[in-house]
Formats: sequence, C-alpha cells, structure tokens
Amino acid sequence: MNKKMLMVFLFVLFLLGGCWDEAQYKDITIVPVMGLTNGEGENEVKAIFSFPTFEQQTITYTKSEGTGISTRAAREDATHHTMEALDVSHLEVLLLSSEMAKKNLYPELDMFFRTPRNRITSYIVIVEGDMEQYFTPPGAVKSEVANYYPELLRTAELYTYTSVSTMENAVKLLLDDSMDLDLPYMIIDDNGIPTLDGIALFSNNKFTGQTLGKQEAILANLMKSKLGKYTRLSYEWKEKNSPITIEVIKVRRKLKISNEKVNMHFDIDISVDEFPPNDLYKKGTRNEAEKFLSGEIKKDFEKIITTTQEAKSDIFGVGRRVHAFHQDLWKKGDWQETYAALSIEVDVNVNMKRTSIFD
Repeated sequence: MNKKMLMVFLFVLFLLGGCWDEAQYKDITIVPVMGLTNGEGENEVKAIFSFPTFEQQTITYTKSEGTGISTRAAREDATHHTMEALDVSHLEVLLLSSEMAKKNLYPELDMFFRTPRNRITSYIVIVEGDMEQYFTPPGAVKSEVANYYPELLRTAELYTYTSVSTMENAVKLLLDDSMDLDLPYMIIDDNGIPTLDGIALFSNNKFTGQTLGKQEAILANLMKSKLGKYTRLSYEWKEKNSPITIEVIKVRRKLKISNEKVNMHFDIDISVDEFPPNDLYKKGTRNEAEKFLSGEIKKDFEKIITTTQEAKSDIFGVGRRVHAFHQDLWKKGDWQETYAALSIEVDVNVNMKRTSIFD
C-alpha cells in the first residue's frame, strides 16, 4: 500500500512541476529601451517604449506611449495600444527626464523590483529636453536607438566617462543617506544626435540640476577610484609648448578626517600615451612632468569638489567614512548640508611608471 501511495505521490508531483511566473514569448513584446517623463496632469507619469516588430522577414523598431499615476499604470496604458503585453524583463536602458529626476526618484523605479524576473542590471540615464527626441532623434543615428544606447553606455563605462550606472546600483545609493548618486547625463547635440555630456549630480535622492562635463566626469570617477579599462587625460604643457596625454594605471585614495576638515590624498600611477618632445628618458624632464601633472590634476579635483559642495552632492562617499568613525560630525544634522560646509583639501602625487617603447 505504501509503495502505491508513493508512486501516486511522485506522479502528482511530476504534474505539478513548472515555472510559476512563466511568460510565453508569443504573448509578450520584449522592450529593450524605455523612457519616463512627467505627464501633462499633476503627478502623472508618461512612459515611452521602444520594441522590435517583425514585418516581411525584417526587424523594425516602433514605439508605444502610455500615461498613468505610476510607472506600472503607464505601462498598462501603453499595452492597450500594442498587439501583445509590453514586457520589461529584458530592459537594457531606462531613460529618465531631468525634470522627473528632480523629485524623489525611487517611486518611479519601485515597479522593477517587484517582479523577480525583471532585469535590474539595466542602465539608467538622465536626459535633457523632450523625451520624444530620444526615441526618434532628429539627427542621423547610424543604428536603431535600441542598439545605439546600450553600446554607447558600455563604451562610456569602458573609457571611464561614467561608473557602473545600473538600476541596482542606483537604488542602493538612493537608499543610502551617507553617499549620493550620479548618473550619465545625455543631451541632443547640435547635429541632432543623442550624446553623453557628463554626469548628473544627485542630492538626497533628487537631481540637483547641476552636472559635471565629460572631462570632469572622468576625473570624478578617478577620485572615486572607479576606473574603466581605459582612463585617459590630456593637458597642454605650455612651458614645453606641447600636449601630454596620459593613461591612468592605478589610483590609491586616502581619506583623513579631523573635526570638520577632510584631506583627500591621491597616488596616481600613469603611463604616457603622447608627448611629442620625446625626452622623458631624462630624469629631469620626468620629474618636471610629474610635478606639472600633479598640479593640473589637483586643480581639476578642487574644481570638482567645489561643484559637488555647491550641489550638496557627496558622490565620493565621504559620508560613509564619517558615519563609521566620526559620529559627532555625522550627528550634526543632514549629511548633505554638512558635506557642503566641510573644509576639503586635496593632495595629488603622480607617479610616471611607463613612458614609451623607446625608453
């Protein structure tokens, strides 16, 4: 009797097997790019979706729009205008309008963390201007936006224009009161092509309206010790009447905090990618170059510190060290206000490790 019951149990168990959240591809439309902006009504969300369609054995991309009181409601509204349900589980890029980002950003992202099969490694980008232009750019973009944006952002990471800007990392920082978020910042350039133009600075979960330019974004990531595969900087060395281009090999950052004073010390190992005078084999020239670069990078770092303090945006994580080891300073009040008032000094020491194949 027990054997018969066991066989029946195993047979029923086999029939129960399956995926509880299964979705058939024939019933859904995969959305690789999505945009969120403010709707016309108060507290209304407008969502735009770009997705592939198959016609006459070719793939073309089309878009659908929807509005609602939330991201989920806007998606449901847009689904009513498509032949299948819009599915964001394979989303690659989420575009957020700068105006929407000026309020608490988390509510617009909450939907993506409620469904286990959703992809939370999607890129997030802040865009300036009309969201519609980013789905139908006025310029001649060489590929569909669904292919263009992911590759653009992967390249930006590779060359340290931005740090890893995934939805997962963004939400971690939005919920972290000791460090602020920065995200890639995109504009439509003079040729009508969407292009990255630096990073957007956040304070207390909101976009401040202030940004760092392309070169400043690379330097800011250097200050955070967040290097891509390539990190290159170029300077005009007027005394030598020559440009000098370097690639950062390694950066070591040390923070010293005393009372309300912070010292950031950076040791930066570099290689030289360009220097036409070609006399770095001379010890004197190498020493001069290291001194020149240390001074130039220090001045750039100080400008970036000033900008972030004006924006009350601690993107460098100073607050994490303060929260862990300096409770008196942490408890003074709102950390972003405290960060803006800190006295921050920067020291930079450049070490030339490689020059060229001639040396």
